[in-house]
Amino acid sequence: MGIEQTNNAGSILKYNPQFDGLRFIAVFFVVCYHWLPTFHHSAAAEFVGGGKWINFFFVLSSYLITRILISAKAKGEQLGIARPKVILVFLLRRTIRIFPPYYLYLLALLLIPNITAEVKEHAEWYFSYLSNYRLFETQEYNRVTAHLWTLAVEEQFYIFWPFVILFIPKRHFLKTLLLIIAASVATRAVFYHPVLISQQILTEYCADAFAIGGIMAYKYTLATEKEKLLITKWIRIALIGSIVLAIPILVSKSDYYGFIFNRLFFSIISFSLIEGALKGYNNWFGKFLVNKKVLYVGRISYGIYLYHLLVPIIFWRLYRMVSHYFEANHAGFLARFKKPIDWWEMAVTSEVGSFITYCICVIIIASLSAKFIEKPLSKLKVGYNGAKKPAADNTKGPEAMQTST
Repeated sequence: MGIEQTNNAGSILKYNPQFDGLRFIAVFFVVCYHWLPTFHHSAAAEFVGGGKWINFFFVLSSYLITRILISAKAKGEQLGIARPKVILVFLLRRTIRIFPPYYLYLLALLLIPNITAEVKEHAEWYFSYLSNYRLFETQEYNRVTAHLWTLAVEEQFYIFWPFVILFIPKRHFLKTLLLIIAASVATRAVFYHPVLISQQILTEYCADAFAIGGIMAYKYTLATEKEKLLITKWIRIALIGSIVLAIPILVSKSDYYGFIFNRLFFSIISFSLIEGALKGYNNWFGKFLVNKKVLYVGRISYGIYLYHLLVPIIFWRLYRMVSHYFEANHAGFLARFKKPIDWWEMAVTSEVGSFITYCICVIIIASLSAKFIEKPLSKLKVGYNGAKKPAADNTKGPEAMQTST
């Protein structure tokens, strides 16, 4: 069920359906956090709220990207391709796959009237994937752009990570990743500043999550048997420590210690969760992860994440337009079916009813985006000779949120 486990650096990364199942779980909690006020303000959200699952996407993205880069590095050395060209090809491939849906979303925000002036007035931040720094500067969540900070972090990661993977010698690889983790945690400890929107959304404060994903990729490609045993041992210890220490921090709602350690703890937990899928869950959880409906939603989870904040706004705008039309032109129809219409309005305006409605709408939109934008483009890859070629890897899913690779 899992990806073929090999220490061959040039091996092809095979499609793992359980990863899509995990993506389903992650994006489900994200939309619950944003669409269900009861859940958003509950104690449960402190443990499994949408923000916690962002770390999962960062770790998974880094694992997949690091494996692809390790493979590309080995192929480049084999074919005598310069490292800058390997990086350029990698970035072009990411661009083809990631940019179109993202820019389509920005275009929608520009064209749909009375949605937001934020993108139009500050286009340079959004079109250059720097919205996380814009968000930190303004300290103000925008109703349709607040979530784009995660995609900005991912894209910035795509830019600097190839230089880490391709230019760090193998003998220093693991030490470099551990140093990045330590530096990221230390940065959060030293530069903590109590504000509404903390530095957690800035890429340099997210680096430990990406390094942890990189360690997993290293374990299954370049690590010696001794290193694999050592990584396994310390991840188990770190996992126990993360669970034990995370609970009191979450319960106490300590801003300072939560700021320092939550990302690290949930990234380590994500490591274990992803590695379980890598090996293959063979119990009821594994069966759930490969359920056809779960897999389908997992495969379009990038689109779900990208469009989900816009869906409620568009839905209620259309709902009011239709209601006003019938009130003005078909009053008799409304009077004749008043009781079922009242029941319908009661259902759709309830928290659960609106949640189900939003889910249906966003799945439709994400499906259309996947079929007509993401899927056609995913079949094209820029080759080392400059020609476009079919995709060699088959890891499908969201880019993030951009975790499809």
